[in-house]
Amino acid sequence: MTKKEFEKIGKALLPELPGFAVKGHLLFMLPVRQVLRGICFEPSGFDRKAFYVNVFVLPLCVPTQYLYFNFGRRVGTGWSSDAPDVYSELSLALRREALPFLSRVEDLDDFIQLAKSFSRANPRTREAIAYALARVGEVDKAIAELDTLLAMLDVKVPWQLEMAERANALKSLLLHDFASAQKQLQEWEAESIRNLGLEKFR
Repeated sequence: MTKKEFEKIGKALLPELPGFAVKGHLLFMLPVRQVLRGICFEPSGFDRKAFYVNVFVLPLCVPTQYLYFNFGRRVGTGWSSDAPDVYSELSLALRREALPFLSRVEDLDDFIQLAKSFSRANPRTREAIAYALARVGEVDKAIAELDTLLAMLDVKVPWQLEMAERANALKSLLLHDFASAQKQLQEWEAESIRNLGLEKFR
């Protein structure tokens, strides 16, 4: 399925999801600020009519160029656009599964608590918690998380090297210039929102 087809589904579901907007394959809660709270449609690689639905939250102070679902889960096992009751069944599933999940996260403090329930053996979980702690002003806790993250990373792996360099830069700012650290985190938020094409929804 295409983004345009997913957008059609999203628009059909909007009356059941007050406070949401739709853009392409993404349904999301307004406004878009420090945490993106969304529902994303994902095409199947095997059947053009089949698709998956993911509910997720995403801390925007961790710079990103794309959506990822580290902090989320699937809604149902799979869906088909030509199923006779797909809209009503999907609407029911979203109200039953997606909305309760998203309602747990109003702000970054809520995100931190939710993120702690995911595997902290995953460096991206540690990274997100550290950056969110820094953004809410929990400097000592943020630095402790950054230290744990840095100890986990293998800098011979390019993506982990990039993560380590950014974490070290943030740690240095937190230690020496909190205002500059906050400015950097705000810039990363704006960058993430821009990369995701959501600037007008802030």
